[in-house]
Parts: sequence; structure tokens; C-alpha cells
Amino acid sequence: MKSAYDIQRASREFNISLPSEKRIHLRIGIHLGDVVEAQGDILGDAVNVASRIEHLAGDGGVCLTQQVFDHVQSKFELSLVSLGKQALKNVRAPIEAYKIVMPWEETGVERETLDMKRVAVLPFYNMSPNPDDEYFADGMTEELITTLSKIGEISVISRTSVMQYRKAPKNAKDVGKELEAGTILEGSVRKAGNLVRITVQMVDAGKDKHLWAESYDRNLQDIFAIQTDIAKRVADALRVNILAGEKEQIEKKPTTSTEAYTLYLKGRHYWNERSKEGLTKAIEYFGQAIQLDPNYALGYSGLADCHIILAQWGFENPSANFQKAEALVTKALELDKNLAEAHTTLTSIFFYYEYNQARAEQEFRRAIELRPNYSTGHQWYHLFLLCHERWEESCSPPYYLPYPATSPLRAVSQVDSCRPYVSESS
Repeated sequence: MKSAYDIQRASREFNISLPSEKRIHLRIGIHLGDVVEAQGDILGDAVNVASRIEHLAGDGGVCLTQQVFDHVQSKFELSLVSLGKQALKNVRAPIEAYKIVMPWEETGVERETLDMKRVAVLPFYNMSPNPDDEYFADGMTEELITTLSKIGEISVISRTSVMQYRKAPKNAKDVGKELEAGTILEGSVRKAGNLVRITVQMVDAGKDKHLWAESYDRNLQDIFAIQTDIAKRVADALRVNILAGEKEQIEKKPTTSTEAYTLYLKGRHYWNERSKEGLTKAIEYFGQAIQLDPNYALGYSGLADCHIILAQWGFENPSANFQKAEALVTKALELDKNLAEAHTTLTSIFFYYEYNQARAEQEFRRAIELRPNYSTGHQWYHLFLLCHERWEESCSPPYYLPYPATSPLRAVSQVDSCRPYVSESS
């Protein structure tokens, strides 16, 4: 039953990130009894009863019979409601059925107050005359997510989860409910040559109340100072203390060249497309970035990420691309040994190419140590633990819980969390 409950919660959270026409709604029925396995299928009266009560669960629900209820009622802290005796097709006697009351179905219960320290940075609007400058607005969104995630007391919703609102915008209150985020950061970017206007506002999602707003009219060379200032203002508004090491990280400039930085943003924009064409463009832009600034560690790391995807997804020769990625990420770490992104990239090389599982785990732990809120590092390490059948560890903090609410990565991990229960019953 716990497995079914986790599946439905994960399914709902995953559906939120999808357009309505692509959402999959599951109904689960659970009964207890003997089954017969035959030719890869299971048969028997118990299977028939379970299938007959599925419709009583409703979309996203779980329904169980009296037999199951008797076994679980004192073992799980879940709300259950009786549906009474049900007459089922091809079942002689009526059967008492129960339904799990899912969190979104509860009425008369006040919802928990949204956590103000859980922050969602919504996609910044591109107000530039040139629509091709969309990459800069996306880059600003991603860079603020990265900067805020360096502050230990703040939990930041992943890029994967927030980008859904770029084409389907919603008000801050609705976004807060969907992402379970108490604080929303939204804004716009207007770029004209080397001049930028960045407007940003911070909203209390629960109250739909603006906390502060600011407009920055600056030269592109000041972009890092703008990002740092925004992060500090968010921390001040949330009464969060920024530790000395965190302050150093958020104030650190990744490159001295604004042109290289712009090329890096273009590279990340196309890398996020995860297509062969997009990766080809990303490689071109990352390559130009490190030509302009040979000491740009993130540029080498981004280039390595491109070759990792080309190898893993079978777009090009795996061996050749893993070798290129290894040389590039090694260079990135020579330039910045504390770059969490590079340590995470290195795990893929050890895990998938060199089959050195001990080194892969070492790099995972190092990346998470450097960036405790780095959701990608947590999620990849979670999958690494699953691959090694370390079920309990994979489903325990901190490698499971940090995934942002409604992030597809969190949904995947929640579905994966059902594996220990399945493993124990097999």
C-alpha cells in the first residue's frame, strides 16, 4: 500500500510539469489473495477483484479491500475512508472497499504554511528587441538558481521544474502551491548591446504579496554584481545568514570576460535542448568561450557535459567522446578544484566509461560536499545508489529528500523509492 501511495504522489507531481494532454492518470486497486503466474502474466480471483475496484479509486487514487485494510490499518499513518459494500462484476458477494485520502483530496484541513526558505526562480521574460536574446533571459534564470543554491539555508527549486512556466505562466500564488515554494522570484531582462536592464521582484507566494522589487540599469560587465546583489537581498528578506564561505562563493566571478560569459550562456541554452543539433551548437559556443578566456573553468565543464551526452545518448562514438570529456573536465578542475559541476561530470566518466565505482562515489560525495543544495548531484547519486541496490540509503536523506517539489527528478526518485518494497516482497 505504501508503494501505491508513493507512486500516486510521484505521478501527480510529475503530471504537474506536463501539459494537460500529456498527463497520465493512474488508478490503483489492491486486494489480498492467491494468484497464479502463467506465461509472464498473473491470474486468479484476487487479480480480478483488484481490477474491479480500480475505478473506485478515481484518477490518482488508491482503493483497497477489507482484507488489505485489516492488515494495514495500524501500520501506516494514512487517512482511509470507507466506501461501503460494493457489488462488483463477476464477484458473488459485495466487498467492503476503502480509499486512501490523498493529500490533495483532504478537506476541512488547513494546508501547511509554505516554507519561505523554499525559493522558485521563475523564467525571466525576454524584453529585448531581438528574440534571439532569449538565451540571456534563460541564462539569468539559471544563474540565479545556481547562485541562490550556494546559500545553505535556502532550498531552491530546480531549473527543470520552473521552466514549464515560461510558456504557461501562472500567478505567484498558484506557482507556490504547485511547487510548495513560499518565495517566488520573477523578473525580466532587456539587453541592447552591452547594456542590460534587469527587473526583479520577490513575492510571498502564500499571501500573494510583493516583498520588494528592484530595477538594475547597468553595463553587461556588472552582470555578476547584479546576481550577487539579488542573492543577498533574497537572503536578507528571508533573514538568512550567509556564511563566510558561501559569501565568497556567491561573489566569485567565474570569468573576467563578459563576452566569454555570454557565449557560455548560449552554450548552456543549447545544451539544455538535449538534441544532436543543440549539442553541436553548444560545443561551438563553449569552445569560443574558452578561446576568449582559457581560464574559464565552467566553460571546460560545459564542453565536457556536451561530450558526455553525445556518448551516453549514442549520438556519436562513446569512447572518443568520453575521452574528450575526461580531458576537458580534468582541465576544469585544474582551474577550479572546488567546481561542483565538474566533479559531478567526472562521476559519469568513472561510472559509465572507466567502471571505477569507488571513484565515481568519491566524486559524488565531493560534489555534494561542495554544494549541499546541488540537486543534480543529489539526483545522480541517488540513481548511482539504486544501481548498486543500496535501497535504504538511496531513499534516505540527504540523497532522496532534497529534490525540489514537482521536479520530474523528484518524481522519478519517488517512483524509484518503491523498489525496496517491491524487492522485499519478491
